[in-house]
Amino acid sequence: MSGEKICPVCGRSWQSIRLSGAAGCPECYHTFEAEFREILAADGVFSNYRGSLPKRIKGYRSTLVNRVEAKLKLEEAVKNEEYEKAALYRDYLKVLDGRNIVSGEEKSD
Repeated sequence: MSGEKICPVCGRSWQSIRLSGAAGCPECYHTFEAEFREILAADGVFSNYRGSLPKRIKGYRSTLVNRVEAKLKLEEAVKNEEYEKAALYRDYLKVLDGRNIVSGEEKSD
């Protein structure tokens, strides 16, 4: 393994983002925040964007980050044999995926 940082959601590396000129997903901006800031600083941009997000993606990053964090906590709980915690994280992931906790089936709205 090269030790290169990889986005946990889309699997893109900083090298591939630099070569293509495009991030693979919204989480790339969080994963490679320091790298993006370095490039922006070279262009004289030092402040954070304080504008609004389009309504259709406003909750996307939050859900995406919650899912990644819950999956990591689930794996850690299983590794530590904390099965009650693991069950809670499993159920939370099901809710985030829009599945019924009891049956595991998709909700139909």
